[in-house]
Amino acid sequence: MSTSDSQGQFLVKFGATAAAFGVLLYLRVKKTLSSKENCLATQFQLTKPADWKYIAEGALNLTLKYVGEDSALKGYVLRLRKNNPKASGGKRSADPWTESTAYGEKIMLPLLGRRYVQPSHKVPVTESFIKAVDASILNSRPVKRRKYPLDDRLRYGLLMVDNTCLNGIHKGPAMCVELKVKCGFIPTSPWVSHDVKKRVDRFQMHQQLKVKEGKLDSVSKYSPPALFSREPKKVQCAIDDLLETPQNNFRLFVDGKMMFPDSKGHGSKEQLKRILSEYPEIPGGADGFINALINLLVYEPLLDRIRTAQEFDEADIEAVWPVYQEIARRGEKILPLAEGDTLYPRKPHRTLPKTPEEQHELVRRFLVSCTAKDCSVMIVIQPDGSPSNSRKTREKLTDLPIKVGKDVPRTVVSEFDGFSYSVAIVDLDPKPLEKMEHYYKLDKEIAEYYSKLESTKSLR
Repeated sequence: MSTSDSQGQFLVKFGATAAAFGVLLYLRVKKTLSSKENCLATQFQLTKPADWKYIAEGALNLTLKYVGEDSALKGYVLRLRKNNPKASGGKRSADPWTESTAYGEKIMLPLLGRRYVQPSHKVPVTESFIKAVDASILNSRPVKRRKYPLDDRLRYGLLMVDNTCLNGIHKGPAMCVELKVKCGFIPTSPWVSHDVKKRVDRFQMHQQLKVKEGKLDSVSKYSPPALFSREPKKVQCAIDDLLETPQNNFRLFVDGKMMFPDSKGHGSKEQLKRILSEYPEIPGGADGFINALINLLVYEPLLDRIRTAQEFDEADIEAVWPVYQEIARRGEKILPLAEGDTLYPRKPHRTLPKTPEEQHELVRRFLVSCTAKDCSVMIVIQPDGSPSNSRKTREKLTDLPIKVGKDVPRTVVSEFDGFSYSVAIVDLDPKPLEKMEHYYKLDKEIAEYYSKLESTKSLR
């Protein structure tokens, strides 16, 4: 059997499973979550703004860690929405989470599995609470992020498991790496008109433009396709490159506190080693920690699953944008991603869709890919007292079945090179249709600018 045939059979099998169970599982999970949400909401109402400590933020969302005394809320973080029109597509909502959580459970969960997608719980917030939190965390936020405050129209926050710790399961430092993995493949779509896009990965090209715009002061050598290869040497190179130019793509939290990189996104492997040298409990020291990180990225099916979702972008924005414009000219409305059918992997189409239904699906699939390209991976690793050369399995977990049930909300793997670890994929929000034009223009600008630098031998 050829490789393409076996891949095709995998996609069909994968797709049939997702299609059969997607809606049913979403409804079942929703019912199960409601009672837990009520309990957490009650406990949350008793908290004060001072009980929540700033951890980190992205363009649209900000995360706070619970530091109060209520044991029911220990190990949770609170996610709040910022008032950033550029990131939100100009949309503000008192409750942005209903669509987001439904999308996560119905669309992303069948693709990624409960091993990596953890349930979240809505809790009510007041305007006064939002404003008080905004004021209390201001000095903890990076200066460049303070332009966009918390959205005081927000009436709900999102409680989630704190992925920077393992809730005291073991002694020793809980070291959490946050990776922004970026797009792990180079497009092969026949509708790609810029030759450079078929040779150079998107992250590398975008770095050049960001330096020009003053958003970065140096170019990273990090190669997302190398990370996604799951080949040990290539993964090691990818991690080493991230350590030398972390920017906001590699962060290290130790016991919930961000330790690396510095406030400007600068760091180095030597700096990381100095930080971890303060913790003698780490088997093999910093090198032991880095090796465990590399090994689990090789062994886990994590990156394969993310790339599967990323490859929903089968036609490329150069083809999807004109299709979207055609839909708009007909005056048709594309359903919110959480309301349509569960999507699943398929072989790429080599002709553009003609029917309205197929055109809508092409756009929807592209937006799902945007979520997967923009997600973050949280990997918390903690010494567990096992021998550093021990491992329960030495086989790659490529064929690990995707589970979507609620029975085990968090998977913790133990006895892995002297550590226990848990992995979560976060920032799985649906991307707004309003950003379609932005995606098209940015893609064009990135490719054209990189081609210009390449032709004049001016690459940084």
